[in-house]
Amino acid sequence: MLRGIHQIKLLSLALAQDGTNILKKEYLLEHLRAYNQVISQVVKDKNGKAFAWGDICETVSETNKECKVESILRYWNYNETTLRADPNPLATINSRNVTNYLGQPLRLGWVLGGVKRDASGALVAAEVFQTVLNMRVEAGVTVKDDDITIKWQERITEVAYDDWSSPLLAQYVSCDGAIGRESTKAINNDVKRLTVGYILLIAYTIIVLYRNSWAYQKAHVALGSFITIGMGIAADFGFLSGVGVEFNFVCQVLPFLLVGVGVDSTFVIISNYFDQDPDAPIEHRIGEAMALAGSSITVSCSTNVIAFAVGTYTNLQALLSFSIYASVGTLLVFIFQVTTFPAFLALDARRELRNRLRAGCCWGCVLPCCCQKEPVEEQLKEGNNGWSLDSNAYKHAGTPGPSEPPSHHPGASRSGSGTCSTADVAVKVAVRPPSPDAKLAPPVAKPSGLARDFTSSTITCCEPRVFDPHTDQFTTRLVARWLPRVSLSTWGKIAVVALECVMLGFAIYGCTKTYMDFNFRGARGRRDGVELFVPKGNWLHKAYAVEDRYFGGEKVPVAVYTRGTVDGRDYFYYQDQLAALGAGFAADPYIADTPPITSWYASFSAWLAAPGSPYASRLTAAGRAPDEASFNAWLRVWLQGEGRAAQGSILFNNSTGRIMGSRMSGFTQDVVDGSWAVRAVDSTRDTVAAAAPDLDAIAFGFSYTFWDGFRQITYSTITNVAIAAAAVFLIVLLLLADIMSSLLVGLMVILADVGILGFMHYGDLQFNSVTCIVLVLAVGISVDYSAHVMRAFLVAEGTRQERAHKALIEIGGAVYNGAITTFLAVLPMSMAKHYIFTTIFAMWSVLVLLAIWHGIVLLPVLLSWIGPSSYASRKDEKEDEAAAAPVPDV
Repeated sequence: MLRGIHQIKLLSLALAQDGTNILKKEYLLEHLRAYNQVISQVVKDKNGKAFAWGDICETVSETNKECKVESILRYWNYNETTLRADPNPLATINSRNVTNYLGQPLRLGWVLGGVKRDASGALVAAEVFQTVLNMRVEAGVTVKDDDITIKWQERITEVAYDDWSSPLLAQYVSCDGAIGRESTKAINNDVKRLTVGYILLIAYTIIVLYRNSWAYQKAHVALGSFITIGMGIAADFGFLSGVGVEFNFVCQVLPFLLVGVGVDSTFVIISNYFDQDPDAPIEHRIGEAMALAGSSITVSCSTNVIAFAVGTYTNLQALLSFSIYASVGTLLVFIFQVTTFPAFLALDARRELRNRLRAGCCWGCVLPCCCQKEPVEEQLKEGNNGWSLDSNAYKHAGTPGPSEPPSHHPGASRSGSGTCSTADVAVKVAVRPPSPDAKLAPPVAKPSGLARDFTSSTITCCEPRVFDPHTDQFTTRLVARWLPRVSLSTWGKIAVVALECVMLGFAIYGCTKTYMDFNFRGARGRRDGVELFVPKGNWLHKAYAVEDRYFGGEKVPVAVYTRGTVDGRDYFYYQDQLAALGAGFAADPYIADTPPITSWYASFSAWLAAPGSPYASRLTAAGRAPDEASFNAWLRVWLQGEGRAAQGSILFNNSTGRIMGSRMSGFTQDVVDGSWAVRAVDSTRDTVAAAAPDLDAIAFGFSYTFWDGFRQITYSTITNVAIAAAAVFLIVLLLLADIMSSLLVGLMVILADVGILGFMHYGDLQFNSVTCIVLVLAVGISVDYSAHVMRAFLVAEGTRQERAHKALIEIGGAVYNGAITTFLAVLPMSMAKHYIFTTIFAMWSVLVLLAIWHGIVLLPVLLSWIGPSSYASRKDEKEDEAAAAPVPDV
């Protein structure tokens, strides 16, 4: 079986790292001590089975169990006694011809760095030792399943770096296991810092829900909100983990996303709750609030779930797992928000009424547990202070002047229309009937009479001393009162559109400059030196610097595999293609010269033609075996002798004796970035396919598994964003039932996604699995703000200008607060060191800014010009048409 390999590199240089010559016995002995410490380890897998170095190393062949290790220590056979007995190690290196495990001359440029030679070419000094250990990877085994290989690499890192101490040598380790370990450590450290995000979210939610009144206080209701959100997150993680969905590193940011989405819904529900008449029965208040808020958050949740679920249509495992957890989590949080949270709110509404009426113990306990009988039972069921459906006071029904608060008279109902001004506008929505059998309450005129007073005293001693629950909060005044005075004025609209055009131009330019990159080790060669999965300042970057300086950087093992011939004939008939395959592979621009490739056919041909070869006299003029039988027989003789190192590179069919597969090995040039890696895969595969078309040749290496995935990143990102946008459009169309509204919301989503994609160029971010996830999520997040405003616009009445303003009054404050909580959820990530978190913070911050800009600034401007008609006006038109239709004669 032909297998892949993992490489672990031990890099040793003088402790001062000042270019000191280390080709001295004391330095060699220290390096040998490090090597012996590594190979003496025993590691247990997840099942408790122990593996020594000999059990896990890549061996020369099935019969030759020598571990594949390349090191300057081979001159002394890794024997301390032999090395100590050598009076002059430098002379030994210059005088002896030592071969590696393949029987080829040991490449000093591969095991020594900073080599210096004298005029005669003799080695005089070196600055770095590099010992390369090869670990096997069985065919078909993934990194995730290859438990023992990763554990062995982590143990080597611990022994050769963490626990290494020497007065002479500084030592580093370069391997995938070290990268994964350091990345995991950075993530865990960052996750601890990110808990600050929960504190910020809780604090801001409490501030937004705070009311300067003991009766109308809702700060404590935030606890109910976070309990329901936590229930959704726990159900999401528990259920999906239980059914075997992988919880990957990117999923660790999901709690922040789900908390932000859940709190958004809380703000919308509470906002609509406070719009209701405080004297109305609890059933009516909660029902009316959920009737209004429910439609908004249903649109928001549905689009989010669909947008996230679209991410499962991908070959990227990170995006697949994240999308499953995000879509299911969003749905579960929504379910608990519209079921459990209203129960918390209903309990607090009871406390609210008791507090207003000074009834019950503690002036308004949540439950009447300390009372013999519910003290306000009648008011809870029938309403307080003479409330009736006709006298229902809806917050946005009146039309006061700029400084006049909303009046609370018996006729102020949600069905009142009034006139529009920049100070206040009416939001006309039909009152829900008190029972399923009742008819829709018709608009009623405002009767004269004394106003019902549902104000209460304030908590603080500041003026005013009376709290009115219908008074706008600061965020509502900011978004619904002050902002429209600028953005919805004539010149303001022109300025908004002009600014959007400028932003769009920069975004489109940035989109054309964004490219794909996913260098797992780091971002060498990029102008700002931003690290990816290994955080900046980590010791591994010093190891990379040593590799880059002395050994040409990140050279990745790659091999050419040949399979059965297309016509079933023997390899003997395709020797021209075998020769061309080795030459073409070595000449490929993405393949390194040092170390050179190893071609079994080139070595076999050289052995046949070498002086003293037992078959030299029988070779053809081209220096080859004369027939098929001789070719296979001589090849087996060579494999048993000088070519024994190639035994693991050739597979024979035991029944026919013919070759059924072979391998030629080499290394890539220093990996530059993800785009370079994709080109390397394409180039090497094209080269070998052209060189040996009849041998079904293919270039492959362990890293090619990931590099093949890189080519999917750009395609998957664009495809998933497009599908998500289309799905969101259909969901919005279904729920809003208006094609023009759906198109406008879709336009806002597209503009936000184009903006975030363009920002990637200016933020020096590239296409990879992390940015791909954010771009897909951006569809769901950006639609929230626009969908809320669009729904409010559709239910409002008046001119387009009035309805655009009414939409901001109805929902603008809650939308703005939701954007703030979403930003606060990711704000602690700005202090993180890991690439995942810093990237999500940068993109998420821009996403929130763009989404809120398009939702509460640009969209109302467009609606004031080309907004669709309201639901009520369409109903009136249908009724008028029905009334005008002639009655058929009976």
